[in-house]
Amino acid sequence: MTPSSDFSAQNYGNISREQPPLPPMPPVSDATPPVGETSPQVLAREAAAGSRAAAWRLMIWILKNDPRAVVAVSSLDDDRLADHLLEFIAQGTWAGKPFVVPLPLRSAYARMRLRTLFMPGSGMNIERARRVLLHALHSPRPALRANAAHILGLIAGRNDAEALIEALNDVDYEVRLQAAKALGHVGTPDAVPVLITALRSADEQLGIQIFQSLVQLGGWAVPALIAECGSASAWTRWYCIRALGEINDERAVPILAQSLNDPDHGVAWMAARELVQFGKQGVQPLLYLLMFQETSPWLAETASYVFHQLYTRYHKLKPYLEPVFQEMQAPSFKVGTAQAARKALENMERDNIFQLSTRELSLQN
Repeated sequence: MTPSSDFSAQNYGNISREQPPLPPMPPVSDATPPVGETSPQVLAREAAAGSRAAAWRLMIWILKNDPRAVVAVSSLDDDRLADHLLEFIAQGTWAGKPFVVPLPLRSAYARMRLRTLFMPGSGMNIERARRVLLHALHSPRPALRANAAHILGLIAGRNDAEALIEALNDVDYEVRLQAAKALGHVGTPDAVPVLITALRSADEQLGIQIFQSLVQLGGWAVPALIAECGSASAWTRWYCIRALGEINDERAVPILAQSLNDPDHGVAWMAARELVQFGKQGVQPLLYLLMFQETSPWLAETASYVFHQLYTRYHKLKPYLEPVFQEMQAPSFKVGTAQAARKALENMERDNIFQLSTRELSLQN
């Protein structure tokens, strides 16, 4: 797998998913005051200066997808408007002050739509957006830091990875969660070791996000994941095995085969499930494992599962692998498995089975 260099372009579709929690809104009536006729350009200048009345009117224009509103945001040479927009998204306040939020702005969709203003070509200048977001990562307000990390992950380049790596150690849990997700989007090998380190002490929610980010990083993450499969933590080994399977890099095949005999049954079965996805690539390493390592009851179970799945899918493998499967099901499996595996490997090499394509392996005899 070759990780793409244009991660921001791939992630616009993710902008509305897994966002930081929405801020609580003050109880207000459902009535929306008239927006008025003031031009968006004037509203943008007044909103940047801190006017809450101008701010909500400008945001209503934006929600209506009025092109003048987007032009007003993009043409205003003032970082304060971006600062205040991020603050509203994160906390529901403007320029540090609460205000009565009209009904159309009290929704997840409204926050999502305002976030798009930070996207390239969708609102403000990209350098201004990055500057504001990077500055917000050091805000004393956790909600701003979390939202800044979330948006930055969608637009940042590799040069911004250092700031997100720092955010992965933030005192606030939500900031760490958003930083872990953002590092998967940014796409840099520098993120791999810090994500692996964070995984060792992560709870389930953060662990799942780190797993997803490592999968997104793809081939860059494979060597570190393979090394971490020797961790003393079964939980860590389980996640690493799963990530290696999701990445689907052939370098993972030997460690997946070896992990079929992991002392933790959950890890062993995860390895079996993932090894099946590699098809014939997993056959040789597994046969070698059975030939030279004592066949434990767990290894007999997991290897039997892999072989049965493979020769069910690829019919030409059945005459070679089914005898090994049957030997592992017998009471004397500890005695006969190694010889059965050796014979299967010799026959497959003799008949050039490993040179056949996946399509050829799938044909009925």
